[in-house]
Amino acid sequence: MNKQPIRKKSPVRRLLAERYLLISLISFAASVLVVRLFLELTNYPRVEFGNLHIAHVIWGGLFLFAAALLPIMYANRWALFWSALFSGVGFGLFIDEIGKFITQTNDYFYPPAAPLIYACFLLTVLIYAQFRRPRPTTTREDLYHIFSMMEELLDEDLDEEEKSFLIQRLNHIINTSSDTKLVRLAQSLLSFMQSEILASPVTPPNNLQKLWQQLVTAMEGFFTRQRMFLLLIGGMIWHGFISIMGLFNLTLLSIQTINGQPERFIQIIQTLPGNIPPDWLIVKAASQAAIGIFSFAAAILLLLRREASAIRIGILVLTTSLTVVNLLVFYLDQFSASINAIFEFALLLGLINYRRRFMQESSLADADDHAINFKPDEEQKLAV
Repeated sequence: MNKQPIRKKSPVRRLLAERYLLISLISFAASVLVVRLFLELTNYPRVEFGNLHIAHVIWGGLFLFAAALLPIMYANRWALFWSALFSGVGFGLFIDEIGKFITQTNDYFYPPAAPLIYACFLLTVLIYAQFRRPRPTTTREDLYHIFSMMEELLDEDLDEEEKSFLIQRLNHIINTSSDTKLVRLAQSLLSFMQSEILASPVTPPNNLQKLWQQLVTAMEGFFTRQRMFLLLIGGMIWHGFISIMGLFNLTLLSIQTINGQPERFIQIIQTLPGNIPPDWLIVKAASQAAIGIFSFAAAILLLLRREASAIRIGILVLTTSLTVVNLLVFYLDQFSASINAIFEFALLLGLINYRRRFMQESSLADADDHAINFKPDEEQKLAV
């Protein structure tokens, strides 16, 4: 009796999944910030028609519905782009009104709403970071990605670099896989890719791709190592300064209160969410001051050219601030904390980019000096 083949149902990471996640992440954050800024500037208007009140959560639902329908109806890669964009916008419009959904009074300004929204953003960042991390692929995953790239051939948009990469991956499968069926499939695809049918000039990249590549090249040309080095030092010093200033101001207000001038301190306490003791102000200021001290330490280490330690401390400090401290800051300061969070996120990306572009290059050069063979990560190249 013939055995039935075992069906493989394990999930396969989509090609360029991290790019679509990033689009969704950016559109999510942008939609929340734009809505809050618009409502603040327009004094929170209400769209009403008689007994009807059209909240922006309705538009969020429509965007989410469109995001779900597009990849169901269309197989083109552009459907994934618009699905990622609409999902981020839709979820941002939805989660912005979470205060109404979790309170009996439908309180849009419910204080825990801001940290909850921020926590959802951090969760999305965590998912993105997980998919952004390079990892080895299986033969099955490689073929999934190869068939996905074949869409470019059907749309007559396969460029020479993509063609070369497909041939490289197919050769890799043929040389390393132990699955006879998949090897035969890879051999057939390789024979087709190398046939005279595809010998004609391949369609060049479209104008949008060329524009993006030119932008990336221009940005890398402008942000040289020296410029990025100075910007990171300035950024860490500024971050340390504004972080410590909170504790300094709180200390100054406490001295003024002791000296019989409690007016400003009372005003700040009145802005706190209900049932929150003033001690939380001390906790927030102290935690931010600790973050600021370590930011200064990272800046000093950069000045001393101890780049590895400085980058490591800077990334740890900013990650801690973004994931832990800012939850409390958003609870107490609400969305006024968004500007500082954006600055911290940009500074964190700068540190990571500096390490990737310059410090890894130095490490590779040292490795070459010691006759260590280096091979570029294939999974990372697949995402290009």
